[in-house]
Amino acid sequence: MSKAPDLSRIGLAGQSFYDIAVSGISFIATIYNKRAYLPRVLDALQRQEGPFEREFMFVDDGSTDGSADLIAELTASWRDKVVILRQANSGASAATNAGARRASLPWLKLVDGDDLLVPGATAKLLEAATALGQTLAYGELGTYPFSDPDPLAREFQPLPVTTERDGLARFIRNCPCNSSTILVSAERYWQAGGCDTRLVSPDQALFLRLFAAGGAARILLPVALAPDEAPRRLSEQRRRSRYESVLALYYLVSETPRLDPRYAALAYRRALSRAVRFHRSHGGEFFSAHLGAYLASLVRVPDNPGPAIYRALAAFTEDGSTERPAAWKPGALHPRET
Repeated sequence: MSKAPDLSRIGLAGQSFYDIAVSGISFIATIYNKRAYLPRVLDALQRQEGPFEREFMFVDDGSTDGSADLIAELTASWRDKVVILRQANSGASAATNAGARRASLPWLKLVDGDDLLVPGATAKLLEAATALGQTLAYGELGTYPFSDPDPLAREFQPLPVTTERDGLARFIRNCPCNSSTILVSAERYWQAGGCDTRLVSPDQALFLRLFAAGGAARILLPVALAPDEAPRRLSEQRRRSRYESVLALYYLVSETPRLDPRYAALAYRRALSRAVRFHRSHGGEFFSAHLGAYLASLVRVPDNPGPAIYRALAAFTEDGSTERPAAWKPGALHPRET
């Protein structure tokens, strides 16, 4: 679990939601070889209007394409505080935590290095969280054509808001959006443990951690847009991303104190069903150990489903081992992978 900063320094303790809201937002953007995307990403950040103080934390995770230098050039005239952190490649989860540790404002708005925030989205997320008494708000993730020179130059519908009734169940079943859709209080972020630095991607594991700690406000339309063609995104590395998603479920079940048994059962069945589908779709036999385990899960859930979830990891590796390949571990990216 990542070490949290001293929250008293940002004046969070004892404040009302209104006080927290007007205190401001730290935008945390993680970057790894995103130079081609950065002009539009930064433009979208500048379009985030709202009556709140703001600062921008850019964490360059060992880029080799001059991303950090371009950020420095494009933000030189910004009036708000800009911090550019450079670190050896450690993965997006570690980079997000590094930005969060340097943040000085009570709310954190996370941004992936090639995603565009929808105009007005941050203010709407903040409004939704404070109106519903939540320390977490999130919305949907849309897409934009990378070939479009200005994908934000269009009308965006008003964003309807609701209370997320069972976010933990939703994100156990699937991870339909990424960390660019999240606004969370720094206090909630660190109480949940921040991003899990054992994983490269911050997405599903962070949602699971945050929802294990409570509810959220939810916006029912996209608050961020991901490029529709980005072949080297982590999400396109299918084996690796699927492996991490099941590993996140394993960590949830194995490490969450007093986890409701229904969530443990849901995670157990979800991990096994995902293993069956992936194994078949990548040339595996129809009748496999993964299928047998999944069918057994429909009849009975063991008191400790963690070991069975861990065994499901074998469906995603080339050699059928549960051991994570070295190339999939945080800090093992190469310049050709983003």
